[in-house]
Amino acid sequence: MTTKDLRRAGFPFRSGSLCLDFVATVAKRGMGDRELLEGPAELAIWLHVAGLPAVEGPVTAADMTAVWELRETLHGMTRARVAGKRLPRNAVAVVNAAALAGPPPSLLAPDGESLRPPAAAPLASVISIVARDAVELFGGRYGHRIRACLGHDCSLYFVDRSRPGSRRWCAMAACGEKASSATYRQRHTVRAR
Repeated sequence: MTTKDLRRAGFPFRSGSLCLDFVATVAKRGMGDRELLEGPAELAIWLHVAGLPAVEGPVTAADMTAVWELRETLHGMTRARVAGKRLPRNAVAVVNAAALAGPPPSLLAPDGESLRPPAAAPLASVISIVARDAVELFGGRYGHRIRACLGHDCSLYFVDRSRPGSRRWCAMAACGEKASSATYRQRHTVRAR
């Protein structure tokens, strides 16, 4: 797997969690903060590459504000968890409210043996999938294994599902290889002197 394989349409998907991949739609947090969800078109692309249903009808400016609010709420919760702090009550309330909308259902195809993907649905229903992922992550087995990548120029978060719980990078193929190469170069430069 290469770094290119870990990106879909320019969006990083290296966290192991849909809600953390959603948080990653602001690239280089704290290092320039580049917005990847600039508007409805980019949101539609992200939903598609994330494997989520399309949104029914037009996405308004108010809809985008709600999407950004949920994302930034999830970012705040993630930062709190990484820092070992309690999750802010107002953040929990925002995520729970978003999760209540309920996702569009998958249905059986006419053959009765395969799934038919959900049809386009209201934005609140589609985004509820992200919120429900956050509910399951923060309240579940790996809720205390959310980590910040230690890559030099990486601002991504990930879920550490390794047995010992000692994973350091969002992906070995991205940040891990860079760190290994830098260590190798440094070690060999010192020996050469």
